[in-house]
Amino acid sequence: MKRRTVSILTLILLIIMIALLSVFMGSQADLNRAEEELVALVEYDYQVKAINDFYWTTTDRSYFSLDFQDEKDQQIYAIVAREGGDIEYYQGDEIITEMDAKSITASAIENPNIIQTRLGKYQQKPIWEMTIKNSNQTITYYVIDAITGEWVQTISNI
Repeated sequence: MKRRTVSILTLILLIIMIALLSVFMGSQADLNRAEEELVALVEYDYQVKAINDFYWTTTDRSYFSLDFQDEKDQQIYAIVAREGGDIEYYQGDEIITEMDAKSITASAIENPNIIQTRLGKYQQKPIWEMTIKNSNQTITYYVIDAITGEWVQTISNI
């Protein structure tokens, strides 16, 4: 190849990479802003020492959830509806952990390929929503009650 052709191809590849990076950064901006806003709201009630995880769940409504440590090193979960609403707080021992939720799912479904776990609410109750990729490349949502660990619903073949 000629030097000019290689330079043009390199420039085109660079432009494509920059475009893809900007699309990715734009898609993450909403998620980062939502997390920052939830942390700011939670800090009216608690001093947030460390953030363990942030979840964005859409069931019957969209919810933001925060798993954090307060100034006393206590684990607390905060759940709030995206479209306004009061923040509901749960102590770490009131809600089953994410790992427990995955274990419950694994015992109910044979060899689940859990690709994502999110904390939210469904019908005014805290839930863990598992996103499972099936062997036929479809998605199943397995929802369990975050307090009792009992099955709530399964949405299959998506």
